[in-house]
Amino acid sequence: MSCEQYFGGCEGGASHSKLVIVDKNGKVLSQVVGEGTNQWLIGLDECINRIFTLLCQAKVEAGLSKDQPLQCLGLSLSGADSLENQQNISTEFLAKHPNASLSCYTCNDTLAPLVTATDGGGVVLIAGTGSNCLLSNPSGATHSCGGWGHIIGDYGGAGWIVLETLKTIYEDNDGFNRSPYDVTFLKKAMYEYFKLKDLYDILPYIYPADGKLNKEFLAKFCVTGIVKGAENNDKLSQHILTHAGEVLGKHVKALIPKMDVELFQNQNEGLKIICIGSVWKSWMYLKDGFLKGITPQTDEEKQLKCISLVKLKPGANASVGAAAWAAKCAGGSRVEINYSEMSEMFFTRHF
Repeated sequence: MSCEQYFGGCEGGASHSKLVIVDKNGKVLSQVVGEGTNQWLIGLDECINRIFTLLCQAKVEAGLSKDQPLQCLGLSLSGADSLENQQNISTEFLAKHPNASLSCYTCNDTLAPLVTATDGGGVVLIAGTGSNCLLSNPSGATHSCGGWGHIIGDYGGAGWIVLETLKTIYEDNDGFNRSPYDVTFLKKAMYEYFKLKDLYDILPYIYPADGKLNKEFLAKFCVTGIVKGAENNDKLSQHILTHAGEVLGKHVKALIPKMDVELFQNQNEGLKIICIGSVWKSWMYLKDGFLKGITPQTDEEKQLKCISLVKLKPGANASVGAAAWAAKCAGGSRVEINYSEMSEMFFTRHF
């Protein structure tokens, strides 16, 4: 069976990746899940190897031949930020696997969710292991804020939340900066999760000998420790999550000067913000901080009069958006998406 009437899409994060094969009607023929594909964490060669492995698995599950190329393949990957970097990934992938697809296009992992949720432009705000924010204007122009990784970015992502928590505990212990709330709950949770005997035992997790920080393991403490603390009314846990909401809101506010006026014109829905990542599951604790961070202050920012937060529905798949985006880039083909089945609004606020 020829694969040329089918399209592939991969949503690749730092922790895990998902790849689908769809037909022109957007019907998912197969879906496979694998390890993270951020090249800055695993290297370009391993990134390409993992994607190719997923693609081969997906072809088999779809009943297609592994040796026949797809019409096109869209890669929406964490860490694929610059145009040069994106082109390099696509070129290297096709050079190593020329029969995988007739064409390959790469974008950042922020774009696929937006294409999956809406065709009218808006903002994608990712808060998973890391964080990133992308503005896609109706004119086609895109701008980003954040996405600089755990050393100088990832504000509001789970890894950042955990590092902020550890800093709070350690600075309070040293008397360098006193925590605004009692650290007892989170300090106990930290000892249990990281299996510490004393405070020094945290150092191998933060400064691993091989130089490769296990961001996924670190980020999971956000759920087992900090979110659990918030649910148990621990004031410090709630305070940290509120602060995370604030810095996430600031990502969007920073992009207001670069937004096309068309994005402000829907008086009922306003600016659509597609919220992606596990941190958004804690919206009730992020909410107050998020509104503080995003609320317009300057005359220029006050163009923003309304926002609608949107999430993908349980059955939705941003990998489908990656496939649809690639088909559009390739020209001559189109993958249809039923947007009402893909996303739903969960919060609206007028300013």
